[in-house]
Amino acid sequence: MKQLFTLIAGILLIINVSAQDNSRNLESANQQLDSRGEVYFQFNLEDRQDIGLISRMISVDKITGNQVIAYANKKEFQKFLEYTSEFETLLPPSLSVYAEMSDDPKQVLDWNYYPTYTAYETIMSDFAANNPDICRLITITTLSSGRKIQALKITDNPDIQENEPEFLYTSSIHGDETTGYILMLHLIDYLLTNYTTDPRITEMINNTEIYINPLANPDGTYKGGNGSVNGATRGNANNVDLNRNYADPAAGPHPDGNPWQPETIAFMNFAGFHHFVMSANFHGGAEVLNYPWDTWSRLAADNDWWVHVCREYADTVHAHAPSNYLRDFDNGITNGYAWYTITGGRQDYMNFFRNCREVTMEISNTKLLPANQLINHWNYNYRSLLNYIEQCNYGLHGVVSDSITGAPLNARVFISGHDQDSSHVFTDPTVGDYHRLLKAGQYNVTFSAAGHYPKTITVQITDFQKLDLNVQLYDGKLHTNFTSDVNYVQIGSSVHFQDQSAGSPDSWRWEFEGGTPSSSIDQNPAIVYNEIGNFNVKLVISRTGSNDSLVKEGYISVKEGLNIGNQSATICDALFFDSGGASTAYSNNESTVMTISPTGQNNKLKASFIRFNLEDSQDCLNDWLKVYDGTTTSSALIGTYCGNQLPADIQSTNILGALTFEFHSNNEITAEGWTILLECDSNVGIEEKTTTNIKVYPNPVTDGFFEVQANNPIENITMFDAQGRRVSYSEPNHNIVRVSTKVSNGIYVLKIRIQGKEYSQKIIISQPQ
Repeated sequence: MKQLFTLIAGILLIINVSAQDNSRNLESANQQLDSRGEVYFQFNLEDRQDIGLISRMISVDKITGNQVIAYANKKEFQKFLEYTSEFETLLPPSLSVYAEMSDDPKQVLDWNYYPTYTAYETIMSDFAANNPDICRLITITTLSSGRKIQALKITDNPDIQENEPEFLYTSSIHGDETTGYILMLHLIDYLLTNYTTDPRITEMINNTEIYINPLANPDGTYKGGNGSVNGATRGNANNVDLNRNYADPAAGPHPDGNPWQPETIAFMNFAGFHHFVMSANFHGGAEVLNYPWDTWSRLAADNDWWVHVCREYADTVHAHAPSNYLRDFDNGITNGYAWYTITGGRQDYMNFFRNCREVTMEISNTKLLPANQLINHWNYNYRSLLNYIEQCNYGLHGVVSDSITGAPLNARVFISGHDQDSSHVFTDPTVGDYHRLLKAGQYNVTFSAAGHYPKTITVQITDFQKLDLNVQLYDGKLHTNFTSDVNYVQIGSSVHFQDQSAGSPDSWRWEFEGGTPSSSIDQNPAIVYNEIGNFNVKLVISRTGSNDSLVKEGYISVKEGLNIGNQSATICDALFFDSGGASTAYSNNESTVMTISPTGQNNKLKASFIRFNLEDSQDCLNDWLKVYDGTTTSSALIGTYCGNQLPADIQSTNILGALTFEFHSNNEITAEGWTILLECDSNVGIEEKTTTNIKVYPNPVTDGFFEVQANNPIENITMFDAQGRRVSYSEPNHNIVRVSTKVSNGIYVLKIRIQGKEYSQKIIISQPQ
């Protein structure tokens, strides 16, 4: 009986002690909730399979076996107490370490300090102000506290949207996980400092639109005040875990039961406005790369690619870090669901709803690192941070455009037998560019756009390499287009026209102003021009139930023909031929000379085109041209020009003199000889041309299009090839015009008409063949 009494007393004592512990933990939890708005605690799962239920109830931070460390606000903690009353309150991470703070931006960037909020804003502003050519400061939103969520855009042309992948780094969505916050400031500094001096960084910035948001939850990080990160909270000012607050592929728009927070709305809008190809968000409390999915047990379509990319990051870290760093789970990487499931995470939102490849990077077991350890973590990670950015330029890339107009399309890029759960991507409709990141292998890729026929192409992808594939889609409609073998002809000459219309027309009706005959129903007619002038050409195409037409104004220019053999001429607007005509043979090193006396007050000739005989004349070894100011070759030499490199404007400085063109050849030539078209230009001065501020970008053209920008609306743009043939014409009437290039590589001349005046610009087409 005595033994039984002793046993009962012992049990009662244990129960009493346990009740006292629970009471103390509950009191401590309520104190944290009252002072901080959230409680940090740990407990044991009754069943490991309960984790799905628990993660929808509270904000799980870490799981080891059956032990869970978590956060909860007041509403969430009340739900948790319905699950169990057995828990232990823990000291919040942001109160366990004292953070060295500085209000001096320079001191922060010299390491070993966290910035005050004021210093952070100054650092971001200074980055943009000190690097205006490659950096822009973006305020994503301003919170009711007055604190801002900011990002820096770093790229070689920050004000122009280009055919480049958009990349995003963002950190500290959990306000008390601050290692990534500081590393992102130093990454920005590293990129800006090394631009133009480090070829790798220069290429990265020139080929990528990089966005870096160091602090995604400023109200959480500076919960204790703008002067310190000590006392930071996981949640925002409303004590909501922002990494549970996003729309979820499986659990719907509000999986945490809270309305979208201001930070969430701002980031969703930011992602919607941009077209991010790849991103990462930085956390702390573990050391592992967590890749999709978090909400589903099934693997992502690109799981092999995710393992490949995460493995590269972790393996590079391991080569430059202590042996125990970034070793959690599968040696530093894990599938999210295999760790523990969450809903409402930013990672799954970006992957599913924004078609962006985003990963979660847990880069320090300690959430608030002592400031003197930050530089160590930079040295562990910065090489991998650069590798990860470079991955967005591998895989399959290109532009999808309309096959007729060349306009960029809002197209879907889908891989048959591979894509699922929104793993397909879309083009950016502004430029038409797409960027599909893929593991090495063969894929059948289908490109589709509304109102266009889809196109499927088989591609072979290699790791760490980029495959460029531009695709044009046809809308199935009739589209009229035609070309001719020449655009400038001597009176009495014949022009051969070729129909290049789309949509399978079965009848053609041509109208030729100034031509003989003046009309034709042939598909590809030949027309003789017996009148001098600039003439329109019209083509109407038809098929059953449909027709379309096109008029090219001033398409054919008919001139008087003049031989140029050692003679003077006062006429400018003519076609000039060598003295022997079209079939003359020249012996080696023979030259022929033409002298012209310009008319008009400023004595300037405008050279529309020059045609040489040889394709390889660019090196000046075969054909070349000398231009002199004066009436003889002993006058001042203006310049020596190779092949098609004749300048658009040639100025005579001798008011009473003339210009001499001297043509040379070192080869036996039995072709057409030299042809040059010159027009007098007495109304437009050099100063007037300069003030128009016409910009043609990029030049050389490498991506299938270029833009023309001017201060005033552009009335028309005509593009001529080296033989003087007009290859494109448009009347945009806009200040900024995008021109598609469906021509072979070479040198072309643009004629740009603005406010009734015409300007010339040479452009080089140099596109991958």
